[in-house]
Parts: sequence; C-alpha cells; structure tokens
Amino acid sequence: MLVGLLPVALAASAPPFWPHFGGDREVTVLDGTWQYGLNEDPSFDSMGAIRTSELPTPNTTAVPSTMDAALPGYPGARGVGIYRTQFKQAGAARLQFMSCSFYCRVFVDGKAVADSRSGGYTPFWVDLPNSTGDRELVVLADNRFNATTAPLHTGGDFWMYGGLIRSVLLHDMPDDGQVWPWRAHVFPTSLSEIDLNITLSDPTRTGPVNLTLQFDTSSAPQPVQGQAHAGVVTLRKVAVPSPRVWGIRKPELHTVAVTVDGGTVVERFGLRQWGQKGNRLTVNGEVVKLHGWNHHTQWPDTGATPTEEQMDGDIRLLLEAGTTYVRGAHYPQDQRWLDRLDEAGLAMWEETLGPSTSESNLKDWDYFMKHQLAQLDQMIDQSLNHASIMIWAWFNEGPSDKSDACPAYQACSERARATDPTRFVTWASNKEDNDKCLDHATLISFNSYPAWYYKTGDLKEPKEHWDSMAAYVKAHQAGKPFAISETGAGGVYEWSHNSTDAKWTTKYQTEIIAADVDAALDNDDLSAITLWHFFDFKGNDDATKKCGPCQYVPGVSPPTCAYVDVTCDRPGGLNHKGVVDFWRRKKEAYSVVAEKYNRTSAGRVVVV
Repeated sequence: MLVGLLPVALAASAPPFWPHFGGDREVTVLDGTWQYGLNEDPSFDSMGAIRTSELPTPNTTAVPSTMDAALPGYPGARGVGIYRTQFKQAGAARLQFMSCSFYCRVFVDGKAVADSRSGGYTPFWVDLPNSTGDRELVVLADNRFNATTAPLHTGGDFWMYGGLIRSVLLHDMPDDGQVWPWRAHVFPTSLSEIDLNITLSDPTRTGPVNLTLQFDTSSAPQPVQGQAHAGVVTLRKVAVPSPRVWGIRKPELHTVAVTVDGGTVVERFGLRQWGQKGNRLTVNGEVVKLHGWNHHTQWPDTGATPTEEQMDGDIRLLLEAGTTYVRGAHYPQDQRWLDRLDEAGLAMWEETLGPSTSESNLKDWDYFMKHQLAQLDQMIDQSLNHASIMIWAWFNEGPSDKSDACPAYQACSERARATDPTRFVTWASNKEDNDKCLDHATLISFNSYPAWYYKTGDLKEPKEHWDSMAAYVKAHQAGKPFAISETGAGGVYEWSHNSTDAKWTTKYQTEIIAADVDAALDNDDLSAITLWHFFDFKGNDDATKKCGPCQYVPGVSPPTCAYVDVTCDRPGGLNHKGVVDFWRRKKEAYSVVAEKYNRTSAGRVVVV
C-alpha cells in the first residue's frame, strides 16, 4: 500500500548511531546487563556440540563491553566469553550484532542459529522465524587466536580485544506479504543529486514497490514508485531539496527517510565528491592537502568499547590539533565514531582487519579470502553512507611484493569498486617501490619510519625518503594521489624533561615527527599524511608477555611510570608513538604538529 504523506516519527528505541528507524518499524536495543561467564579451558571447542543450559554464567557484565580490557603490560583474559539474556519476540525478527569478536556463535532457546568468522568488527545478523513470547539469547565470543575460528586475526602490533564490544539490536520484521526498507545506500552523483539503492527486508522481492522519500525534516514526503530486482530498488539522479555541501571541517549533513509498507529507515549522508586532478587529491573538485593521524579504538579502561565522552574527548583533541584526516587502524570502525567524524568534517580511511597477512593467506580462496571478502562486504554495507569515508582499504603491510598475492588485492579492489565507485581503494604498503600490486589501487599509500627504524639520528632522512617516494609514485602510478599512511617515532611520556634527544625521549620523537610533517606539507606531490599514532596504545600478546608493565608510581592517577625498560621494543607493553599518551596526556610533539597542521588548515584548499 502507499503510506500517507506524513512526517516520519522515529522509534523511541533508536540505536545510538545512524541509521535511525521509524513508522511501524520497531528496533529494540538489547544493550544492558547480561549474565556472563568465562571459559578459559584451552580445549573448549566453541564450534562443537554445545548445550547452552550447561554453560555457566555466574556473573554479570555490561553489553557492549570488552571482555579482556587490562592495563598495558598486563594480559587480558583469553578464552570464550559466554553471554546470556532474554528478549521478547512479537512476530518475525532479525537479530543484529554490531561487533562480536573474535569468533561469534549465537544460540536462541538453545539452538545454534548463526556464527561469524569475518573478523569480529563488522555487523552481521540472523533472521528469526515468526514467534511470540520470551526467548533466551546466548552468545559465545571466542577471543583466542585460531586459524579456523578466527581466520582474519593474523596478527598485528596491537592488543586485539574480544567480546560483545558493540551493540546488539532486535529488529521487528514485517508481516508476510509486506516489505520494509532494511537500508538505503546513498551515492552522491553531484553536489545536488544522489542515486539511492534501497535494500528491502525481503531479498526475493521483484516487481513494483510504492514508497515515499522525505529529505531532512522540513521537506514534504514524496511518493515514488520503484522497481525491485532481487530485493533492491534503485532510484537514479534523485534531486536533494535545498542541497548543502559537506566539506573538510565544513560539515553539512542531510537525511533521507525511506518508507515502504509503513516501515521507515532514516539515513544520514553528505553531498561531497572525492577525486583527483592530475596526481593531486580533490574534495568537491578542489585540490586539498589532508593531514592527521592513525587512530585505534583503544582506551585503558574500556578497551574497544569507548564511552560517548571518551570519543568526544578524542575528537576535541584531534580538532584542536588541526586534523583534517583520520585513518581507522586496523579494522572496521564503531559507527558512533564514524558519526562523529561526519559531524566534524574529517576525512576518514576505513579498512578491514588483516594486518600481517601472509602470501599463503591471500592464496587461500576457499577459506581466508572467502571470509575476507565477506568482511569487506559487511564493512562497506554498514558504513557506506558516512560522508567522512574517503577510502576503503585492506591488508595493512601485507605481502604486496609477491606477484602471487596480487589477485587477492585485485579481488578486494574490484569488489569494493563494484559496490561503491565513489571512493578510493588502497592499502598501507610497507613494500613501497617494491610493491607489485599497485595497479589495483586508485590511491597510493606507503608506511615507513625514516630516522626511527633506520638511519636513526639522521633528521634529513624523512625529507629525502618521502621526496623520493613521491617522485616514484608520480612516475610509475601517474594520475593517482599519494599519501603517507604511517610514519613517526616513539617517545615515552615520562621522558619529557630530558635535555638530550636520545632515542625514546619526547624531544627526539618531536624532531622526527616534525621532519615527517614538513616533508609531507612541503611536497606538492604528496596529498595526505596520517602520523602513526595519535595516542600510545596497548601492544599485542607477545609485547605484553615480553615487556610486561612499567613500574607504576603507587597511588598516582592517571598511572605514571617511575621506571620503564626501553631495551624492550614495546616499553611497558605500549606502542609509544602517540603524540598523547594512553591516558591522552599531551607530549611535546602534540603542540608542534598542531601548529604545523593548523597553519596549513588556515589555507586548506590549494588551487592549482
């Protein structure tokens, strides 16, 4: 039926991130206090035959939360988290898990209904048949490294957190014979028009579909008849009333409410276009120089499940430091974080989990690559409407110097571009001019640490190295923008009062980072830089075991080291390359970089 042309009322139970829902469509957020248990038996098989009634859950925990959060140098729990709660179902329903890491297995009323091996950071869902009444939901979150249960957890220089680390949602689904819009993906075709791909709740629906569109809250709903093909309605060149352009540090956002059979999804988007002019990056047709930091989802107390206040605090620090660009390392991001980047007008790089992948991983099409491509699909499907996202990426520091690995890079590039031709595709390559797969990237990005990991003490090396790499990319990958995806140096926060610039002092860290930033900002063939890293962060299991914690000063908060052994490559179990420490206390480098970034931001657009 054609619904009445009335403004859309949002559901009271809207999730704390976009999209939102309204009309007859009810979405219940299942977050809160759940029963919880932890099985640390190494022989426990989370994929085996399981009776959920026999799984002990003697404790309680918050959902979402991180099951293995612990201070740097101290290991978090590794095992299988057992989560139990009850929910009410009233008809057909869809359970959606925004993130369950590493391996996730879902049971309803004792029956296994779903599992996920796609990296743990992307949303997945399971449809529940028509039922009415109280149901029991049990979720296993296995955060142990295992090539079968967690094929995409191949390593990486950071603590990989586990648990139900993001929200759990219960979506009511329509009655038989009706369809609702599940998502509406927005593709800006100009700065005033969009294409819309509307995914329906019934993937088999084919034929005419009556729907309404309402832009923002002030425009009148518009009746539209679309044609569904295999559950998707595509609308071309839809004019956006009173269009406003989203730009860097100038965020202007629109909403579009799509209603079918009384159910509504409300999507937020920005009118903006990424592109290139020659080998320079453009935003909305203007050449820009972008600069910022890599940013993990890590906090000392909440792990990978930050509070709203913690995310707001990082956004404030980034904006204060003149940031225009953030790289989300090294996994798909929390939707709440992406919402904030949209609202701040910051460009964003989002990538799949998969640092330290091997050539054998990328040649394993039956298992590893199957789950990698599923992860890529899930990431793009969930995040596509974020105005901030400029880049889709994968395989951080992967084996791209091996020709046999290139088909995997090609498959990811083609998959991403087929779904979303409006953004760049790339990977952070530490193979640089030895990378054999660069033809499959539309933007080139390199990781290197001149004067830190090599030629230590030579402060001329950052400029020489990055000028050389920019010239190489211009000569061998013509017409593609070039970005520095990682560079920097370490500095121990407590070593901020040294008169010397010995390694690990914040003085030496500042000298190297300043040289990196100057090299990037002064070279017209370099379009962007993201320093590694914005804050100090917890190292991986090996670093935690090898280095352990520093000797903390008793009774001092935030925790402060009285002594730290810098002969270990991750002193105190931390990667110290942040310009603020793990507790977000500023180091010397923060103000130095902020002055350079803010000076460049004042003349943000470079006209050529």
